[in-house]
Amino acid sequence: MNEQPNKETLKTRLVKVDRFLNYKIACWSGRCPKPEEIQNPEVGKLASRLKGSSYKETLTNILDWEGRNIVFWTERHPLETLLGQFVVLSMIIGVFVFFGLIIFVALIYHSLNLLLTITTWYTPIWITIMLTGVVLILAIMIQIIHSNRKIPILEGLRNAFSFSININFLLEKKLGVCRDSAKLTASLLLNIYPDAEIYFASAPSHIATGIVVENRLYMLDQRLPILTIDGWKKYRHLEGKLHKLGNTSIEEVDPKGFLSKTGNISPDKQTLAKLTQTMLDLLKIKEQTNGTGDLLVTVRLKKGMSLYQDDELVNYSLSRWLQAKISSELIDMNQIAKIEVTSEKEDIIFRIYLGLKLLSANKE
Repeated sequence: MNEQPNKETLKTRLVKVDRFLNYKIACWSGRCPKPEEIQNPEVGKLASRLKGSSYKETLTNILDWEGRNIVFWTERHPLETLLGQFVVLSMIIGVFVFFGLIIFVALIYHSLNLLLTITTWYTPIWITIMLTGVVLILAIMIQIIHSNRKIPILEGLRNAFSFSININFLLEKKLGVCRDSAKLTASLLLNIYPDAEIYFASAPSHIATGIVVENRLYMLDQRLPILTIDGWKKYRHLEGKLHKLGNTSIEEVDPKGFLSKTGNISPDKQTLAKLTQTMLDLLKIKEQTNGTGDLLVTVRLKKGMSLYQDDELVNYSLSRWLQAKISSELIDMNQIAKIEVTSEKEDIIFRIYLGLKLLSANKE
C-alpha cells in the first residue's frame, strides 16, 4: 500500500508548483530569460566579451554596454501605457457622458423614447471614436517602426506587441524597454556567473535585475552607475517583494534581508570630499597643487545625493560613468588637473578643470 504524503510534503509540492507558475508567468511577461535564451550563442559571445577580471569590472562592462547600445523602444512602450490608457480613459469618459445624458433627459423630459434614441446613436459614435483612436495610435507606431527604425512592418509589430521580445531581435536591433534589458542582463550574468543569485526588483511600471556579490545586492538598471538595493529603492521606489531566479522557478523574497537597517544616508561634505579623491584615484588624475585653469565641463548626476553609497563596486562604476561623460565632450583625460565634487539639491555635481600648463600652451 502506498503511504499517504504528509502535510509537509504537500506544502513543499505546492510551493514548488507556485514557484514554477511564477517562473512561467515571468518568462511569458518578458522579464526573465528562458533556458534557451541564456544558452543563446549570441548572448554567450557578448558575455565572453564583457567578462572582466573582477565582479566590479564585469558588472560595469555589462551596464556600460547596455547604456551605450540599447535604445529605449518608444513604440513598444505604448502597448502598456499610451494604448491602454487611451482605451481606459475613453471608456471612463464615455460612460460618464452617457449616464450624464441619461440622467439629464430623465430629470428634464421624463421621456423613454428619447432615452432609447440617445442610446441608439450614442453607442456607435462612442465605439467609433475609440476604434479611430486605437487605429491612429497603431498607424503612428507602424510609421515609426518602418520608416524611422528601418524594421520590416510585420517583424516590428510582432516584437513590439510581444510581452517577451525575441532576444536575437534585441541584440540585432538594440531596441527594448526595461523588461527586455532586465532579461538580457540576467542572461549575460548567468553566462558569466552560472551559480550567482539573480533577483528581479519591481517599481511602478519598471523592473531591473540584481546580483548578489559578497552578501550585498547590486542593481543593474539599463545604464551606469550600478546601485545598491538601498540606492535603487530610493531612486525607483521599490514595491513588493524581490523575485529570485532559479533554473525553472522564481521565488518571492522579502527585500528586508538586503536593505540597510539604517536606510540610505545622503552623502555629507566629508563623503563628497572622499568621493572626489576616489574619482581622482580611479581615473588616474594627478591633481595640481599650484592652481588650475578654466572650467572644462560640468557633469550632473541627477538624484545622486539620494542614491549614492560609498561602496567599492558603486564607486568603480561611477568612475566609468564619469569617464564616459568626459569623453563625450571630447576631453582628453590627460588635460584634467582637478575634479571638484559638490551637491545641488538632490544632485551631485562634478566640475572638471583644465591644467594651467595646458592652458598656457593653448594661449601660446
